[in-house]
Amino acid sequence: MKRDGVFLAIDLGRARMGLAVSQTGTPLALPHSVVARLGTRRDVTQLSQLCDRLKVQAIVVGLPMEQPQEASSARLCRQFAVALATAQLRPVWLVDEADTTTVAHAELRMLGMKAAKRRTQVDKFAAAVILQRFLDGAPAVEAS
Repeated sequence: MKRDGVFLAIDLGRARMGLAVSQTGTPLALPHSVVARLGTRRDVTQLSQLCDRLKVQAIVVGLPMEQPQEASSARLCRQFAVALATAQLRPVWLVDEADTTTVAHAELRMLGMKAAKRRTQVDKFAAAVILQRFLDGAPAVEAS
């Protein structure tokens, strides 16, 4: 798959999701927003509208793959990715999200952001790390 275009990445959590985007011709992932989860059906509708506005070619969802205790999170991410793929007219890819939150926290600390502010912003920066890995050629599995 060609990884040049507009992509949306999702760092999915139970309460909220961080979003990041890339633009055509720019191999750079940019943090976009943090959105409260409203339930899968409403989340998918909201993301579909955002994808239409941004002219997104494909969606990338972070998938926890390292720890056995992350099995329920991985199941949540896979189910969400399948729901997105079913509702969308664009592909949905799963990419390993190992350590993305840790990397995002470190980047925000380097920027001088205080801990309280980091907690509200970290999800969109973690999504940017996920998307950057995808753009850089990390292995990805299509959701189906």
